[in-house]
Order: sequence, then structure tokens, then C-alpha cells
Amino acid sequence: MGIRDQLTAEQFKAIYNGPFAAATYVSTASGGGFEMVSELLSAGKFVTEQLKAGGEAGYGELVDGLLEDLRGMSKDDAKAASLKVEGKDPATVRAQVKEAVVEAGATVAGMAGADGYKKWILDIARTVAATKTGGFLGIGAKSVVDEQEQAALDELAAALELSTE
Repeated sequence: MGIRDQLTAEQFKAIYNGPFAAATYVSTASGGGFEMVSELLSAGKFVTEQLKAGGEAGYGELVDGLLEDLRGMSKDDAKAASLKVEGKDPATVRAQVKEAVVEAGATVAGMAGADGYKKWILDIARTVAATKTGGFLGIGAKSVVDEQEQAALDELAAALELSTE
């Protein structure tokens, strides 16, 4: 059973947006637009693989319930639940998506599976940071977590009250 029916619309929206906000926060830490797109696609692939696998994701009942709800969501429901970022200034966008991660962590506090959910968010962010970038049109790209991405990961871990190790 999914968790959507157990939460208010605002609570569901917060935990729905948490992983994507974390991915955006790390992807905007360094690099250019091409790298950001590549990194966000990597986050999408991470979640899509878990959705396709079905069953347990290994992060606990909260994540499993959320993934079940995601499998059953219509495009209109997903669009309605998606975080609306105001402005295009990178600093403003980063502040808004970081706040969405903080809100997601606060929303799950005290819920069964909260630590697994927070770890899941951080693992998605790590996947983004480890995405191969650089090179010429992807040729010669390397998977290197740079200082800015590591700082972003550390900030998210602190905001979620998790260790980065």
C-alpha cells in the first residue's frame, strides 16, 4: 500500500519533492548546463530503475510506499505535486530546493522509515555528484565528485541529520 492516502496533500508534496530537490541542489553546485542536465538525468534513471524493479527498494517502508504511489501517479498528479521554483537566479533556485529537502526531512521525522527515506534522498544526490561529466560531448568524461558537489552533499546530510560516510 502506498503512503499517499496516509498523508495530507502538503505532506505528500514535501516527500515527493525531496529527492528531486536534493538532485537539483547537487547538480547546480558546479559545472555548466550540459553537466546539470546529465546529472539530473542520472537521478531520474536511479529512481526509474527502482520503480521498474518493483518490490522493495531497500530503504524501508516509507520509500517503498512512495515508490508504489509514484508508479500509480498520472502525469497531471505528478505535475500538481511538483515543486514550483520561483525565479531563475541560481542562488535563489538553490535556496528553494535546499528548503524543499529540509521540509521533506522535517515531514518524515517520527514516521516509520524516516531514516531510510533520508538515506535514499542522499543516495540520489550522491548519484548525481558521481555522474560522469566533462570531456568533449561526453567522450573522456570522468566520474569525479568535485569540492562544490561534496560541500553540497555535506550540507544536505547536515540538513537531514545524516552522516555523509
